[in-house]
Amino acid sequence: MAVAPGHPHYQHVPVKLGPFSRLKTHDDPERWICIYPAYLNSKKTLQEGRRIPKDKAVDTPTYQEIKMVLDDAKFEYILERKFYPRERSKEPAYIGRFRVHLKDKEGEFVKPDFQTRESVMLYLAEKIPQLKSRTNPKVSTTEAPQASSGAVPKKKKGKK
Repeated sequence: MAVAPGHPHYQHVPVKLGPFSRLKTHDDPERWICIYPAYLNSKKTLQEGRRIPKDKAVDTPTYQEIKMVLDDAKFEYILERKFYPRERSKEPAYIGRFRVHLKDKEGEFVKPDFQTRESVMLYLAEKIPQLKSRTNPKVSTTEAPQASSGAVPKKKKGKK
């Protein structure tokens, strides 16, 4: 039994993608639009890869946040373990390329509200700040006991 995107038990199956070809239909994953977290990052310049206006961009979005918004909006997408080519840092927080299904075989839009890649990116940038992980950040339990521990003995300096 297939489970729809957005369902808690939905798992993305890795899809073997071939090279881009104009002979493929819009339904083929090779023709889906690509979105990297850097496109939405307000800390990036246009030269570094930001694709939306800075006032609408998000402060350092992660692939997990983009995934939550796409799941909530019931988009069909593929998450690939790819880095944005202009990204200097190769840390796991910067990984993730999303291929989002925008048009069906006939070239009709899958979701009439989203007719361009910019409309999808602006929707993501609008919804990411409203996520619970952004509005109610978790307080680390390891920091609280250290702050209330009172006086900390000074370390003795040894010979240099």
